[in-house]
Amino acid sequence: MIILIDLDGTLVNTASEAFKPMKDGKIDTDPNIILPFNGAIEFVKKLVELGHTPIVVSDSVGKYVNPVVNKYFGVPAISMAYKPNPKVTEEYLLSKGLDLSKREEIIIIGDTWLDIELGRTFGFRTILTQFYKANPSSENQQDGIGKTWNHLKSGPTYVARTFEEVIKILTNPLESLWAAEAIMKGVKTSNAIRLFDASYDGEYKIFRALGRQEDGECDRYGIASTYKEFHREDRSTDNLKKLAECFENYVKSIQAISPGLKWDYFTYVSDKASTTPPNKLKVLFDLIELGLPKDKILAWKDVVDGSIRNRPHYKERRDFIRQNLFVSTEFDLSGRSIIIIDDQFTTGGTAHEVADMLKQRGAKHILFITMFFMTSLVMSRKSCPKCGKPMKIQMRKSDGNKFYSCTPPQYRGTGCGHIENYG
Repeated sequence: MIILIDLDGTLVNTASEAFKPMKDGKIDTDPNIILPFNGAIEFVKKLVELGHTPIVVSDSVGKYVNPVVNKYFGVPAISMAYKPNPKVTEEYLLSKGLDLSKREEIIIIGDTWLDIELGRTFGFRTILTQFYKANPSSENQQDGIGKTWNHLKSGPTYVARTFEEVIKILTNPLESLWAAEAIMKGVKTSNAIRLFDASYDGEYKIFRALGRQEDGECDRYGIASTYKEFHREDRSTDNLKKLAECFENYVKSIQAISPGLKWDYFTYVSDKASTTPPNKLKVLFDLIELGLPKDKILAWKDVVDGSIRNRPHYKERRDFIRQNLFVSTEFDLSGRSIIIIDDQFTTGGTAHEVADMLKQRGAKHILFITMFFMTSLVMSRKSCPKCGKPMKIQMRKSDGNKFYSCTPPQYRGTGCGHIENYG
């Protein structure tokens, strides 16, 4: 397998702005003051021992990248890659005779959205590393060091916090997928995307997602097609059962890790009267068996003004939920621990507002789980043959098939409306 690895923040700990003049080529590089992460040198050696071909891919200049890579890792390197633009990386790989259509044989590892979006542009699998916590003062606009949410939102196939976890992913790729993505490939896992964790005096608020609803280019494991199907009248009962099993597997894993944490209620963000298909989420909710009381704690007002889908921003979504959704007074939630399910996590507005509403009623622990996590848009490398603008990969709700779209203004784009089949 070809392993494309980012350098700064992935193999070497150079988040500090003090290293920037060297990265930019303004001063000579002294590789002796560049510190690899603990285990990084052994990690690259292990990759070679396992038969992989590691290649460093960096945005920094060659006079910085080459001395550092030669001193510590001894593998090929691409400098000035201009991530996530694929041009330089593509030219290098093609010059080595590599077949980019064999997507399962190439994977990209990195610590920022630049690496993940580069991988998604090619359709390669990606691993987002989280080896350090950067000081917010070291953030910069280019790669957003320290802005964890931006990197997660870019939609990595996997997330790893140690080099050992990376090796485990490479060794067991299907077993390392997110739960909803794995089960669609016939594999059961309890892996969930960690969207939010907070503890207040021992009281927990946790948000998780079980799969990615990718927007635009992605590896083949994203489940946008399953998301589209979930919202259709003819959705598959078999897939609903698989999604229900995902929830069960994940909650059981939580219970196994924290046996002392007892959950009192299991509920869901109920469907509005106008929802199509009717009772869309309730049907799934009824299929999930956790051995907990199943109650409709949340309900919409009889008359709901508009739709949350037409409110793309976090604050707008929170305001919409606050104005139109309410917590039933039938239940005593004081000191209770509650699991809530919903279909999709987009901005986090719904999850945060619902959790706060339940907290105001005295709830102690909140576990909010969604089937799908809406990733950021990654544009296709394909240009429109009519107007020359980038084309976006879209998916028809009616059948789940993808197509290239030069999206016109009436659909929030700037293109001419030309479409082509994908694949």
